[in-house]
Amino acid sequence: MLHEVGLKCGLVRVDVATIGSGCLHAWEVKADADTLRRLLVQELSYSAVFDRCTLVAGERHLERGRALVPSWWGVVLARAEGGGVVLEEVRPARDNPSPSPSPGATARLLWRPEMLALLESAGAARGVRSASKWRLLPRLLEVLPPAELRARVRQVVSPRRDAPRAAVPAQRQR
Repeated sequence: MLHEVGLKCGLVRVDVATIGSGCLHAWEVKADADTLRRLLVQELSYSAVFDRCTLVAGERHLERGRALVPSWWGVVLARAEGGGVVLEEVRPARDNPSPSPSPGATARLLWRPEMLALLESAGAARGVRSASKWRLLPRLLEVLPPAELRARVRQVVSPRRDAPRAAVPAQRQR
């Protein structure tokens, strides 16, 4: 489980991402004090990367949020009860119906050293060892088939837990 995962060079952030061997799952939390004005941009960004997505919304945003996200997104109601929060599944998350989330968007979850390590393990790092992350990305897409690249990204990112966020801008965006 990772918190505040940056997408699109940190312009969009996933509140919580769970990463397993077969699934990248994004969880977007919209408390009653939040707004939904960025949800459409978040939905497009998340849908390009994640196998499943879930909107967790307070009562104020439940119906509108449910209407804004695709039907394959899960929806969970978060309501205050007894000094805590109760989560109630309204609609379960299903698999992303697109033929495949974007391997390029998924690979952007990797840090530069991780990209280079993948290229080295594929025997394709020659001539790019000092290249920037943005030059390594097209090489990864050229060398690894989409399904394998996505599987390798899950393997690499999963052990991070809550790794440092130095590569992501500090400003919280909602």
